Amino acid sequence: MRILKINLKHILAIGLLLHTGLSFAQEQEDLSTYTMDEFVVTGTKFELPVKKSGKSIYKLTAKDLEQNAGKTVSDLLNEVPGIQMDGNFGAPGTNISYYVRGGRNKNTLILIDGVPLNDPSGIDASFDLRFLPVSQIESIEVLKGGLSTLYGTGASAAVISIKLKEATQEGVHGQVDYSYGSFETHQVSANVNGKQDKLSYMVSGSLMESEGFSAASDENSSTDFEDDGMTQKNVNVKLGLQATEQLNIAVNAAFDEFSADYDGGAYLDADNQNNGEQFRIGFTPSYNYGDGEIKLNVLLNTGAREFESTYPSKFKSKNLQTELSHQHQWNDNFKTLIGVNAQKLSAKEVLADPNADYNDFNIIDPFASVFFDHSSGLNVHAGVRLNTHSVYDNEFIYNLNPSFLLPVIGDLSVKFLASVSTSYVTPSLYQLYSFYGNEDLSPERSTNYEGGISFYLGDKLTLNTVYFRRDETDPIIFSGALDNDGNWVSFYDNGTDEQVVKGLELDANWTISKLISLNTNYSYITTDEKTNFYRIPAYKFGIGLVVSPVESVDISVKYNLTSDRTVAYWDSATFSSVETELDSFGLVDLFANYKLVNKNLSIYGGINNAFDTDFVGIYGYTTRGRTMTIGLNYTF
Repeated sequence: MRILKINLKHILAIGLLLHTGLSFAQEQEDLSTYTMDEFVVTGTKFELPVKKSGKSIYKLTAKDLEQNAGKTVSDLLNEVPGIQMDGNFGAPGTNISYYVRGGRNKNTLILIDGVPLNDPSGIDASFDLRFLPVSQIESIEVLKGGLSTLYGTGASAAVISIKLKEATQEGVHGQVDYSYGSFETHQVSANVNGKQDKLSYMVSGSLMESEGFSAASDENSSTDFEDDGMTQKNVNVKLGLQATEQLNIAVNAAFDEFSADYDGGAYLDADNQNNGEQFRIGFTPSYNYGDGEIKLNVLLNTGAREFESTYPSKFKSKNLQTELSHQHQWNDNFKTLIGVNAQKLSAKEVLADPNADYNDFNIIDPFASVFFDHSSGLNVHAGVRLNTHSVYDNEFIYNLNPSFLLPVIGDLSVKFLASVSTSYVTPSLYQLYSFYGNEDLSPERSTNYEGGISFYLGDKLTLNTVYFRRDETDPIIFSGALDNDGNWVSFYDNGTDEQVVKGLELDANWTISKLISLNTNYSYITTDEKTNFYRIPAYKFGIGLVVSPVESVDISVKYNLTSDRTVAYWDSATFSSVETELDSFGLVDLFANYKLVNKNLSIYGGINNAFDTDFVGIYGYTTRGRTMTIGLNYTF
């Protein structure tokens, strides 16, 4: 394990952070603590207290999201233990990659309001996080580990579940927010929501514009490169009708759009543009009969991507999903979930032929799971799923996840958890049907193992430690071979190499008093296939302090350290791939929020990378330095 590299100014920052927290805690130790036992749903699809969950789940609450002025969704996820986001420190609109426990985009499933979303036209069919503004999000749950038994393809390393805001109170309410930041970045968002009788509604919209800076580094050029900016637009509508005491009907629709400039490559300026848009509409009736719930979820998501460059391209996609599920609480200890999920994914390249037919495939997955909750503290979650695909053979997977919560003394309790699960990643439409496609592909497979221990000191202190291992087989790789005429032909294939990924994650949260909290985390990861681990750091460390010296003021300080990373770039002089090391870096972020006018109006500001640390995020591309944001938020 490598030694942490922290320079003097970062040591001073951490020391000041800890000293401030401990000193303030001594002054406030007579104040009572007010916290709530958080509930999570991602790990089982049952609403459970965190203490009863046997999975490694990290939750960003609405309060956490508020204390991050100027940060994007990818910035926030980059601070979660075990996650490395790539591209979030670049120019606005830079393509984002997410690596969770060493997995790539294809290994992590994104849920929006509980429904998987992705882009069927992409090479790995992953969801583009550039579509989502933080202003529309209520909370984010990150479930690490494989859970394809509940969510199907893509959930082999993690599930990121994003819950959008919705109406929660009677009457008419709303919020308006405006912020201005570095690189001429303007963001405005607003929503109106409420409940009246049996009807609830939420209408929200947002707009972000940034002039940005050059995506490619111009340090090797005699002239300055042009700025590369981004525009993001979003509209979201949610309607709910409590038709009867048992029947609830929800309808939602959203339109998301972004336009981003991008350059020609490492150290190469270009006047390119990437335009993306998506529209989704969903219908969710649910019937609650006391001991259980029957729920139908139907969602249609359409998307379009266009690349304006020397090599232009344009893609369209459709994803139709339907899931019918039934939860039932049989007694105080035993509950079940059964259901079936059906998807039809379609995509086509339309620049050369606008009338081209869609390529598509169908997935129909029946699934079932049980949750056993005993008064002794023993909890067991187990599940199975049968993946039936229109291209390859059926795939059976399972999940077994026991945990045990044991009272020790006083408010101190300890939880032991373990899990073993199998998961899969479906070949994408591009990998099956493109010019390089291979219709004989099989899904990528993995087996996940976890073991961990958590300590709880009432609602004041939580400490989690998890060891994990993931064995991956049948990886889909870009390969090639000589044809009968001696020409090299490239195509996608299932590789024969196996990969083992393993690591350790620790995180702690200490509510020192009603007005102060401290959190810290550390993650370490390694693999036996280093060439598949480019851009992924061996370890990351973070520590944060939130202080409220008076009731109307919140101040937070964060420090995050990312270790060295090995990257590979294409050397045009030698026509070969060359490895290089990117140095470790540590960043300090500051945030302050002041509430006035009966706490309805807030003035907030943030400084990210406060010490203007110089580092490289992506080889050959510009990394942003110190950035500042100031804003106003009004709630009515």
